[in-house]
Amino acid sequence: MQEDSSTYGAYALHASLGTEAVPGRIVFANWRLRFESGQAVYEIPLTRLQIARDEDAGGRIDFSDPQQPDCSLYTFDADVLKDRSLRQQACTRRQIEAIQAPAELKRRLKLTAAFLAAFAVVAVAVSMLMGAMVRLLVARVPPAWEQELGDSLMKDVKRQAVFVEDSRLKAKLDRAVSPLISTLTSNGASFKFYIIQEPLPNAFALPGGHVLITTALLDAADRPEEIAGVVAHEIAHVTRKHGFRKIISSAGPFFIFRLFAGSDSGLLGALGGSSELLIRQSFSQEYELEADAVGWDSLVAARIDPHGMIEMLEKLKLIQDNLPSDSLQVGAFQSHPATEKRIQRLEAKWRKLPDKTGFIELNWEPAK
Repeated sequence: MQEDSSTYGAYALHASLGTEAVPGRIVFANWRLRFESGQAVYEIPLTRLQIARDEDAGGRIDFSDPQQPDCSLYTFDADVLKDRSLRQQACTRRQIEAIQAPAELKRRLKLTAAFLAAFAVVAVAVSMLMGAMVRLLVARVPPAWEQELGDSLMKDVKRQAVFVEDSRLKAKLDRAVSPLISTLTSNGASFKFYIIQEPLPNAFALPGGHVLITTALLDAADRPEEIAGVVAHEIAHVTRKHGFRKIISSAGPFFIFRLFAGSDSGLLGALGGSSELLIRQSFSQEYELEADAVGWDSLVAARIDPHGMIEMLEKLKLIQDNLPSDSLQVGAFQSHPATEKRIQRLEAKWRKLPDKTGFIELNWEPAK
């Protein structure tokens, strides 16, 4: 004989008891489920016991016997499913496992979701901390050292690229960018512009105010505002120190902590050792979008039509889409990822611009 002293508050429904459920208790004895109350006693052999959970009724546990269709018992005490009598009987144990499987899966999914959410929070917090530390590190770079590094890099570029000394092209470039440069605060740095011979349109800027434009970019522009837009974007990379930030960020958290706790000489040594990355390096989408936003604001502040930035991006995308895949290795577009997304974001900024008039008129030719 198998008995269990545990009892569970329960209710019985039976035609003979009227329409209201009768309260009582459930006990297990002699391999039977026994319902006891002052009004009735019902027994169901465990070999015939049918168990179900009704989630719509608050998760109550229902018991029934196919041979007693007029009688049903139920309890809200989920501990009944842990009872030793039900667990030892194979047929009831299988029913309980089937009932609990979805709940166990749901519990595990909740635990997994909670773990992933906690991991995501930690990852975001670490990313934000690393980003803040990187920005504080690059703020420690002395302007004089940045200028010296940029000058050194320019010497390397001059050994590799073909510089164009065409006075007509230089004047054309100057008329496109002078109104922008005159409004920028450069922290003491003076911007110097160079034209290099390349078959693909591109521009890039180096520390110390060195800005390089390809002949193909000048040829692709239909109006000066397009060149001004590109230059505003590239200068933003330098003023926001994206190159330095990328070098430090790519080194990993341990190296960042070490640099943060170390001296400025260690920081400058690390940046100087990776200075080649500052020449035509590719930037992350985060940096590209930030450079677009900062460049856009610079154009608006200078009263230059910022839509020129969009127009040039559209041209670059068209050229990019028609290039063979292996042609992208030359680097003309490596610093311009996700061009379509950039265009969409800038178009949204254009739509929100409250005043689309009053821009100064830029001309390729000098005023007469």
